[in-house]
Amino acid sequence: MAALSPPDRSELQVCMIQGATGAGGVATVVKSLANGLMQQGCHVGQCASSPSEWRLLLSVARRSDVLLATHNFREAYVAWAIGALLRKPVVVWFHGPLSEVLAQARAGFAKRLWLRWFYRRAAYFVFVSASSSQSFAQFMQGTALRSKGLTVIPNALPPMPHPKAPLPPKPDGIVRIGYVGRLSPEKNPHLLIGMLRALPSRFQLTVVGDGPLRSDLEAASADLAQANRIRFLGHRSDIAAFYGTQDLTVLTSLYEGCAMAVLESLQAGVPCVAVPIPSLQEMLQEHAPYLLAETSTAAALADAVEATLQHPAAELVQDLQKVMCHYQYSHFLQRWHTLLKSTVAAC
Repeated sequence: MAALSPPDRSELQVCMIQGATGAGGVATVVKSLANGLMQQGCHVGQCASSPSEWRLLLSVARRSDVLLATHNFREAYVAWAIGALLRKPVVVWFHGPLSEVLAQARAGFAKRLWLRWFYRRAAYFVFVSASSSQSFAQFMQGTALRSKGLTVIPNALPPMPHPKAPLPPKPDGIVRIGYVGRLSPEKNPHLLIGMLRALPSRFQLTVVGDGPLRSDLEAASADLAQANRIRFLGHRSDIAAFYGTQDLTVLTSLYEGCAMAVLESLQAGVPCVAVPIPSLQEMLQEHAPYLLAETSTAAALADAVEATLQHPAAELVQDLQKVMCHYQYSHFLQRWHTLLKSTVAAC
């Protein structure tokens, strides 16, 4: 990707080091931050971490005040190395709970040892949730850090230009449930099929997303597809429009950082029913606890879906708005801008 930073040094110059471009929550929030910083007058250079792009990356990094690794693995390694070479401050952005991510990946002793060595030498960390910060602390096992700052900045979305009101109940009695996410083991999508089987036949599920488990899921739900109760749409770019067609959405993940699927759904005025993992409890427990299943089982998720549909509509709208008040885009940008400027001032 081409650098966006002009030679003017009057404003903050940020080098954002990214992985392969693509869909998903991480790509969405990274793009959201880059656009927001530029709107605030910052000069942002967006560069890939791949070896083929290192010449461009070094050029952009030399003109930057601070390097932002948009992920805590490969991008962080590259940012740290370049930061050490050029004597530039580096901020590492954690999007998920490290201990759970490594456990799911079955990371070995050598990988864990390397990561502890590496994180002891990084300077600034940003976590998308308190639960992600706690997971990092658990992984480090009390290891002394040289870090100058561990900060929690929850994700956020730019305001919708014309937010839509929730759709009125369907005259046909059909309840439309949406799922948006990657069809991979950490998202635990097989729970969707069990949930749908536990719900009455008027409930229909639409799955948006792709991944290695799609063929298995389609095979396991062939009878439901034949009964017109489930359909798989694959990847779609018009996610905002999709949310507006659903009565509610569901999230089944084994772990999350600060789930963009929840924020996207709630921003569209559509409740998101989820399993009670720590990050989702952090998001929903205070203002909308009924959106959380009692356990991470298909039966409990189905019960929470039905309970949410029975919740008074006016209270539901108010509760969704209360949740979203904790994830305001203006606060997200302000906190990131302040953090990046403070890292430069500290050097």
